[in-house]
Amino acid sequence: MAAVEARAEAGEDQTAPVRKSCKGRGPRIPEGETVTGLVRAIYVVGADGRVSDVSVTGKASPGALKAIQRYIASCTYTPALRDGKPVPVRWRGELSFPGTR
Repeated sequence: MAAVEARAEAGEDQTAPVRKSCKGRGPRIPEGETVTGLVRAIYVVGADGRVSDVSVTGKASPGALKAIQRYIASCTYTPALRDGKPVPVRWRGELSFPGTR
């Protein structure tokens, strides 16, 4: 799995959140579940750096999408800043999965 560029959907007058950590090296796709190509994720990085409201779509079985969603939700960020203060931001990104897993 390789991360592709992610970007904020908020204004240009703020700094972007920076991912600090996630649980594990990547999503644990259950045996028998499949995922190929790009998976798109939209989620909120809160002012506290926690991830919420995760939505994922792509060429993947339901179990694989759920695993990816759980993985993204496990991440923490240094929050986005506006005027030096932490603010929540809606964030979008893509994960690339080569071949079938």
